[in-house]
Amino acid sequence: MAGLAHAAVGLVAKPLVPEVNVGWLILGTFVLDILWVAFWCVGLETSPAYHGPGAHPPWWDHSLLMAVVWSVLFGLLAAWLGRRCRRTLIGVVVGLMVFSHWVLDWITHPMTALSPTDKGIPLAFGNSPLVGLGLYRSITAVWITEIGGFLAGLAVYIVWRVRRKHSHPVAESA
Repeated sequence: MAGLAHAAVGLVAKPLVPEVNVGWLILGTFVLDILWVAFWCVGLETSPAYHGPGAHPPWWDHSLLMAVVWSVLFGLLAAWLGRRCRRTLIGVVVGLMVFSHWVLDWITHPMTALSPTDKGIPLAFGNSPLVGLGLYRSITAVWITEIGGFLAGLAVYIVWRVRRKHSHPVAESA
């Protein structure tokens, strides 16, 4: 369930770049998790539940350092692929969608209500500190933040769509 708040950020960003499909914005908020799965499959990352030899925090995808790198790279890619007149804005918004994942994880980790062994997210590689405010130490906070955040994001998106439909009756992409 700890992903609804990430999706909410993508919904809230849609009015900033109406020409970008909301699905791409939501996908941008999950880039770090998608990278984690890819890196886990090739052996660069370990499972958070694994504490044996070679276990380490998610450096390659969820560290602050790499979140900045991935945000810049995906922002540049989006700007390159974006519409000519708004490339910079599209790139910035997509980059921010990618980085928003780290920000939400910093607020919620360690997520001991969902993963009792979670110690936080790394700043960089090696023995860098594990950080996080720990909002998800409480299962109540998980439910309120995930469901409430998603509903708030969905409300922003729906209100924007309704207003846009009434002011621009021409068909548009979701």
